[in-house]
Amino acid sequence: METLNGDYFNGGFLLPVAGGEAAEKRGREKQQQPPPPPLRPHLPADRGPSSRERQGETEAEEREQQARLSALEAAYGSILRGLGENPERQGLQRTPRRAAKAMQFLTKGYHENVAEILNDAMFDEDHDEMVIVKDIEMFSLCEHHLVPFFGKVHIGYLPMKKVVGLSKLARIVEIFSRRLQVQERLTKQIAWAITEALKPVGVAVVIEAS
Repeated sequence: METLNGDYFNGGFLLPVAGGEAAEKRGREKQQQPPPPPLRPHLPADRGPSSRERQGETEAEEREQQARLSALEAAYGSILRGLGENPERQGLQRTPRRAAKAMQFLTKGYHENVAEILNDAMFDEDHDEMVIVKDIEMFSLCEHHLVPFFGKVHIGYLPMKKVVGLSKLARIVEIFSRRLQVQERLTKQIAWAITEALKPVGVAVVIEAS
């Protein structure tokens, strides 16, 4: 757009008045100009879920967790009765609730997501040497008898220009070990999670447990 010399007044721009043919010519040109396009409505940017929506999601998750806790509590009460115990006696009145909370803690990996854990901890890095993390402590529940097994996990991977914070490897181990498991599947799940997240040249996972 061409700019002509003039003076500003009250926030506008005052053009000098020209006479004669020049003024008439500019007048005709102004009449022949097409009308300006209509203003486009302002569309609000996509800001993601609002605080009210996030609060609603949180409350729904809390209700669901409470429902699972109540179901587990009732189940443990049935187990005590099946053992010939009286869940109403003083020493056992709160045992089903405590046991239900303990089981939720031991199996919290069912409700955790690897992508969310690694979301802000992966970095582009020109590194092509093996990364090794040894002696990651682990415990899980055997899916056959619901008894615990303990051990250590050793992880090594060869990066393909992408690395992850070392502490996050321990979090990946925790996510999959806090489920009902067998050692062979646990080993494979940890390796696959690292492979899908980092796309490395290779991954090795070793578990020593008993």
